[in-house]
Amino acid sequence: MLTIGLLTEDSRFYHELVSVLRERRFPFVSLTFDGPIPEQVGVIITTAQEADRLAFRPLIADEPQAARAVSRALHLLRGGGMLRSLVVGIDPGRRPGIAALGDGVVLDTLRASSPEAAASQVEELAALYPASEVRVRIGHGDRTNRNRIFNALWDAGYTIEIVDEYNTTHRTERPDIEAAIEIALTPGYAPKRRQLIAPSDGEVRDIQRLSRLRSEGRLTISQGLARDVAAGRLSLDEAIQRAGLPRRRPMRRRGKEK
Repeated sequence: MLTIGLLTEDSRFYHELVSVLRERRFPFVSLTFDGPIPEQVGVIITTAQEADRLAFRPLIADEPQAARAVSRALHLLRGGGMLRSLVVGIDPGRRPGIAALGDGVVLDTLRASSPEAAASQVEELAALYPASEVRVRIGHGDRTNRNRIFNALWDAGYTIEIVDEYNTTHRTERPDIEAAIEIALTPGYAPKRRQLIAPSDGEVRDIQRLSRLRSEGRLTISQGLARDVAAGRLSLDEAIQRAGLPRRRPMRRRGKEK
């Protein structure tokens, strides 16, 4: 099996690459400029500044982002062709964690800015990694955000499974990404219709709390507006604006003592 070689004297970039590869559970080989390149190395990642020191090809040397460099290297190892299967795992939340697995190998990981944005990220991943079959698996927790993600993907025509998230919580620096990988690896059940979005009272209260923080204590949005935010019909800032954020009172200057 061909693998990735890491060859750089940039310690920061090297450690970022190692972190990404370990997270994606893909083997790699650490290389030096004065040592031999093992036969199992199919692609090398280095920096643009060090590329001229290497005659080896293929080479990833123009990508300063470690995660994207690894994704491109994995794509080259596959021959850059069509995958049999692309499975995207999503850990639901306000900022969902996402992992893309191509033929069982972790190709990419990222976070979406919102539940609806997760659907756009899936479309980008499907375009970046063409596959004969594309399947999306979403963790069953966080029902409101899960259903927002599900409905956006359902409307886009994707095959979607809901996965039991039991035992997907990890005590790592990126627990949502680790959970997304586990979700992608775990078969689930396929609902036959769009899902009901019904925020709980606790979610409504939490969004009201966030509105107080965002407005620096100047207002608390109504329960109705909070439900609209939880359901994705409004952003928090839009809800605060609709509620009529009071202006700050100018500070009065004390007169000089006579």
